[in-house]
Amino acid sequence: MNPTTMLPLGSRALLVSLLALLLAPAAATAEDAEDVLARVRKKYDSITDATLAFSQDVRFPLAGINQRLEGRLLLKKTNKYRVELDGQTIVTNGQTVWSYAAATNQVLIDKFKLNERTLSPERLLTTAPDEYISRIVGKEKVGPAETVVLLLTPRSESSSVKSLKLWVDEGSSLVKQVLLVDVNSRETQYTVRDIDINRGLEDSRFVFDIPEGVEVVDLR
Repeated sequence: MNPTTMLPLGSRALLVSLLALLLAPAAATAEDAEDVLARVRKKYDSITDATLAFSQDVRFPLAGINQRLEGRLLLKKTNKYRVELDGQTIVTNGQTVWSYAAATNQVLIDKFKLNERTLSPERLLTTAPDEYISRIVGKEKVGPAETVVLLLTPRSESSSVKSLKLWVDEGSSLVKQVLLVDVNSRETQYTVRDIDINRGLEDSRFVFDIPEGVEVVDLR
């Protein structure tokens, strides 16, 4: 993804959903994959808001292209988030979504949409046993952290997701990294660099103040 290009609406929702998974603490490796996911959901339910710094790596293996962005996510339940990437800001208060691109000096405004096809953390953790085949596939290092790798593959052949991996820190029991491979073999990886949880983020952080002189495109 070129940092000067606005993300499509579906990609924006997916980006936030995958980043939110990085907030979810997970279980020890003695359990099977479904037990791990059950504990992840229980711990995720205890998080009301969070701020995290992350890196995003997008790889197109067939074209040999690799792209990296650094960003920050602010999240507050329910359905409030703010994503700040290089030259782009995406904000929603759960009703309206603002997508601002500095390169085009434009902000797109749309209604927030949540449906049965949305890959949200709650949906993934709740429906994983029915919609995904999950298993523990090994151990790897993510930075200094020793992690257990959990692999999820969709049961449905019509899914846009080919596979999803979660790296779980054995020491802190936090998901340190998420890797999504789509049906076109594009790989999108999010790695958390820092997390701050339950600090009482104000609702005002999830409304976008449109800068003067910015072109507004209202899609509602």
